[in-house]
Amino acid sequence: MKRGLKCIAGSLLLCFSFTGAHGQSLPDDVLALHWHPATAEAARTRTLAAAAWLEREGEPEEWAQAVDAIVLRLTDSLQRIGPVEVSLMDGVLPWLVHERQVNLRQSDNGFPEPVIAGIDSLLARDHAAGQLARMHRIVAWRAPGVWRRVGERLGESREEALAAFWAPLLETLAAASGPQGGSERLARAREQAERVRALSVSEDRVEQSLQFDRILMAEADAAWQAGRPLEMTWVVLEALARLTQLSDPVDERAREWSSFLQSLDEERLRGLRSLDVDLPVMIAMLSDAAAYMAAPEQSTQPAIGELADVYARLVLFAPELAFYLEQPVREPVRRAVASCNPDPLLVGPLPRETFERCALTLSDLLEDGLDSEEMVGGALGPFAVEFLRRELGLVSWQRAAYIDGHLDWLLETQCQPPQWRNVLEWSMVVDHLVRWVSQRPVFFSGGDAQARIDRLRAQMTRHADGLEEWIDCITGQGSRRLDPVMRLLARHGRALGEVERLLAEASEAFYAVVTRPGADIDLDGPADQVTAYRPQELTVGPCDESSACGARVELPVSRALLGLFPNAYLLADQLGMGQLDLCYERVRWVERAATPRRNPASRVADYRGRLSFDLVGQFSDGGSVGSVFRYRLTDTETSHYLFAADDPEILALECPQELVGGAISSRLPEEHPGLVPNRLTYFASSPTTPEARLLANWDQGAEWRDWFLTGDRVDRIEAVPGDTILTAVQAQLAALSGQRERQLSAPLINPSRSDEADPLALAMARVADTAALLRRVLELHYPRIIRQHAPVRSLLNGDAGLVTRDRVRQMRDGGVPVGQIPELGLERSERLREAWLELPRALRERGQRAPEVDYGFERLSSLGRLGD
Repeated sequence: MKRGLKCIAGSLLLCFSFTGAHGQSLPDDVLALHWHPATAEAARTRTLAAAAWLEREGEPEEWAQAVDAIVLRLTDSLQRIGPVEVSLMDGVLPWLVHERQVNLRQSDNGFPEPVIAGIDSLLARDHAAGQLARMHRIVAWRAPGVWRRVGERLGESREEALAAFWAPLLETLAAASGPQGGSERLARAREQAERVRALSVSEDRVEQSLQFDRILMAEADAAWQAGRPLEMTWVVLEALARLTQLSDPVDERAREWSSFLQSLDEERLRGLRSLDVDLPVMIAMLSDAAAYMAAPEQSTQPAIGELADVYARLVLFAPELAFYLEQPVREPVRRAVASCNPDPLLVGPLPRETFERCALTLSDLLEDGLDSEEMVGGALGPFAVEFLRRELGLVSWQRAAYIDGHLDWLLETQCQPPQWRNVLEWSMVVDHLVRWVSQRPVFFSGGDAQARIDRLRAQMTRHADGLEEWIDCITGQGSRRLDPVMRLLARHGRALGEVERLLAEASEAFYAVVTRPGADIDLDGPADQVTAYRPQELTVGPCDESSACGARVELPVSRALLGLFPNAYLLADQLGMGQLDLCYERVRWVERAATPRRNPASRVADYRGRLSFDLVGQFSDGGSVGSVFRYRLTDTETSHYLFAADDPEILALECPQELVGGAISSRLPEEHPGLVPNRLTYFASSPTTPEARLLANWDQGAEWRDWFLTGDRVDRIEAVPGDTILTAVQAQLAALSGQRERQLSAPLINPSRSDEADPLALAMARVADTAALLRRVLELHYPRIIRQHAPVRSLLNGDAGLVTRDRVRQMRDGGVPVGQIPELGLERSERLREAWLELPRALRERGQRAPEVDYGFERLSSLGRLGD
């Protein structure tokens, strides 16, 4: 630490004072700038700019100004890459395909690294950001050599010039090396610097490869520790691919990689599905590849197969590379390439006729054979939904023209779709052409060969121009410019809003069917939820007329009276599990007394008593009727309820209603005056009836209805606990909730038919289709972003990505209510929009060239050097 801080805080000139020997170029802290997170991008840009300056014939006195100017141009160009750490593995599909198909023991190709050359010419070209980014990545390894050559050019003034040049970044490094992890990051950067220095002084190829491996191991560990698992995956993929190229045993290094991968926290690994559902599988496949190479027999061929399949998942979103390579539409390419493989039985040099025939075959294929509808799809459709889904089942590059044509049709932009070539095939054929030419480069020289190379470059430059012009057209004019991603996100959001509305309507319709009017129950709530529901149009009538003492009146209820039912029964009623009812029974006169009327000898009497009745709460479930509660009310006032014969048997009757209207025979005493007959006939009558008393006092008068609420003037005879039915209510809630969720989710999960008429299914189809198109558009026009930018990739291919049918199924399996899915989808869409808008505008509105094309251009450059 102290040694490093001396260069950061001490005399900068002293730090550069030991560069007198040309073998020593930069102090450790300056090399560490290329590896510290706070300074790495700027340091690498400066070193790449210095490499560009070395290609010029500029004066040493003006070198700093010239390099600064190149830095500005590089920074502007690299904006098209975005905030990603470019992997040298990205784009090398042709190399992987070749290594997968050949015996690696016979392969001496090595890992394909970009040559740091021609930087000025790349800066002058459009669409070269990817090539520059690959150089920007590798220049961190080559920094000692670059600055050694710079020192040689600067001569005696180099110490002072270099100290001034690096001073601002060294100050940034000092500020970033404080507490809270700063010292640890500085230590990591310094360790990488030491490895880079060891790499620069080694002349042994195997030792250089091992140093590369150690650098990559440190990078992978740092990425994992910093929470950048996608970056770590790319680094491990590159490291293991490099190991496959070593002829010496690599079992020790492979075991280290195997141990590293197996040491990763399992819980964190499972959580990687949020970034990419396949990422845990990819890491497991990388672990398998390391294990193959760590085995005593060093099974390199199976390892390269695993690495190729990891690449397919990262780049092509396919389960394995064979998914693409074995497509029948590739047969013309396979046939042309197979006819131009080196003949192992050939003795002597390759005949010129054979060489030129194959070179011409491959060149013609590159120029005219990769733009057919079989290779890129049809830009003119048809664009019906069923055709779109069929096309989306293939690798996006194989249907690029169709996808762009469909997008133009969907957005109604009237922009002419670009003329696509299958860039995967183009890069693979270019790679094969270079391998073919390398057998006899002397045959591939002169003006014709260079013209062929120039035509191929111009062809793909026009291709990139067309893509950029198309994105610019889609984006529109003026201040309201919206790139294709933003336009699709807007459509996706509108479709989700429509799904949300239709789900709400369907949910309300389901609720209305399975509950009673006035229901307020939450189908997703517990059985003990409190409800304010009261049955509608309920009255209190006789339970059974035979026990109502002639009362037939239907008495009004109140919400408060219905509140006598336990909460669980109120829930059961509104769920239709049964029906609540209130009735009265055991209507009778109690505390009865008879008072003789007139002359006792007349044998008639007035009967008085108090009215008593039971209020019964019932719950009927269709098969049976059960009492929930029973309260007994006894009138506090005495009523004259009967005029009838004075008879103890009548007094014993609780309800003498059937006597009313009957004749009463009476006899006067013998000695009574003879003014009237001594035998009189009376009729039994009811001065008041139970029904009359109920009508007069139920909700008026004495207001008996309220007595049941206060409870102090009634007797509770029976009360069933509410938890008696609680379990049944909970089961019904679960059943109805599950039924609703299944019914609502079916249109969201099941693929819609071509004749689909359900508005909800059609709206969900728009949601799923726009999500699918978004990923394809990013694959084709922003490939480095979706491959290596975790915030965007996670929202397209992670567990918490944009809503699709598969993610609806996943959310349902995770217990997410269907009604919440549109809201979650809108939140995810907004997160993607925010992540997208954080990217440079130039990138969003111009797009990116495919990394495979960048690699193909590197191979064409090597072809030019072979020809020279």
